[in-house]
Order: sequence, then C-alpha cells, then structure tokens
Amino acid sequence: MIKEVLLSLGMTNNEIEVYLTLLKSGSLSVNKIGEKSGLHRQVCYDALERLTEKGFVSYTVQNSKKYFQALSPDKIISYLDEKKETVKEILPNLVNLTKLPREDTFIEVLKGKNVIRTILRDVIKNLKESKGNLMMLGVEETKFMEEDRIVIQQFLRDLKRFKLKERLIARKGAKLYFPGKQSEYRTINNKSFNPNPMYIYGGKIVQVIWGNPVHAVMITNQQVYDSNKKYFEMLWKIAKPLKTKK
Repeated sequence: MIKEVLLSLGMTNNEIEVYLTLLKSGSLSVNKIGEKSGLHRQVCYDALERLTEKGFVSYTVQNSKKYFQALSPDKIISYLDEKKETVKEILPNLVNLTKLPREDTFIEVLKGKNVIRTILRDVIKNLKESKGNLMMLGVEETKFMEEDRIVIQQFLRDLKRFKLKERLIARKGAKLYFPGKQSEYRTINNKSFNPNPMYIYGGKIVQVIWGNPVHAVMITNQQVYDSNKKYFEMLWKIAKPLKTKK
C-alpha cells in the first residue's frame, strides 16, 4: 500500500526503495544503502540525487564521505503543496488553451474501474456551469451501487448541495430508487428497457457499456445531443411516473 501511494506521487521504484531504506535505517553511506536495498551503487546515487532535489533526503559529510538520511515524511505534504502552487500558476494558461477553436465533434473512450466516477464528476461540473439538468436512460440503480457505492453517494450529495436535478427513466419494478427532489424517476416495462445506461447533459451524451472492464463513449456534438434529447423526451412522455409509498 505504501509503495503504491508513493508511486502515485511520481516517485520511481528505485527512489521508493532508497527512501524507505533510509526511513528504516537512519543515516547511511551509499554503499550501505545499496547493501540494504539490493540496488546497484550508481542506481542509488541517481535515486538519491532526485530525492534530494525533491526535498525528501539530505546528507552530511563525515571524513570526506557522504551520509544520507530521509527527512520527515511530513515533507511529502510540503512537496505536494509546492506542486499544487506550481500548477496554480499555469492554470490560467491551461484554461485558455481549452478556449481555442476546435472541431465541433469530440469523442472520448473511457475504460476501467473509475469510469462512473469520471462521468459523474463531469456531470456535476457541467450542470453547475450550464444550470441544466441530467437526463438518463437505462437506469438500474442497484447496478450503479454495486459498481461504485461511494461515488454514487457523493454524486447524490452534490446534486442536493448544488440544487441540481436529474430525470431518470428506469426499469419498472426495480429494487432501488433514490429518494429526494433531486431525482425524478419514470419507469418503462422490461420489453422497452435498455440496460445500457446513457447520460444526456450539456451538449454531451455518454454511453456506458457494462463489462469487465467497464467502458464508456463520451460524445460532444450538438446534433447528436439534440437527437438523443428528443428521444429521451419522447420516452419520458410514454414512461409512467414512479409511485412512491407515502
């Protein structure tokens, strides 16, 4: 777990081995670091140089020989804060790049365990900016909860928090519907129900394909969006309002 987190912060495997060796053993020479970590001397030198630049390692000189020690793990937080500030400096320029003229059709393919998380974050961001609402076909809430319970709960929380709305067409007789004014359900019978979820919002449609791994195709195109929105509205008129228990 520790190594996975450090890898996600941009440290290499060699840097991690050297850093953890120093955390466990205190001040060491390069030769000792190599012995304890199992890494070649030159590999250790390269890793130590990068760790020193990042502020994770320091050294002292004793009898003309360098001894290295890991600085407090709190330095990782400082390192991330510095990175965050650096990104903030260039953020306006990055945002300006997104405003350059581009093709009116943009297609992205998403894949993996974080597909639903990525989609729902985009939905919230888009709806906050556009003040629109989410239309969704093929809703099977039990399946979504099985896929990523935490992100679904966060999404519902954000809908309520930002006073956003979603209209959902679900299977008649489904076991789970989420209560609250943020979610308005209508249901259709099993014959007409398509189990592949589709999100329609803010000029985009996103088609989810359940599987291992989960895939999704996100299409940004006004014509495609308009045609799918019309299809949704047609089904919405046919679908039956969900009867809630009083």
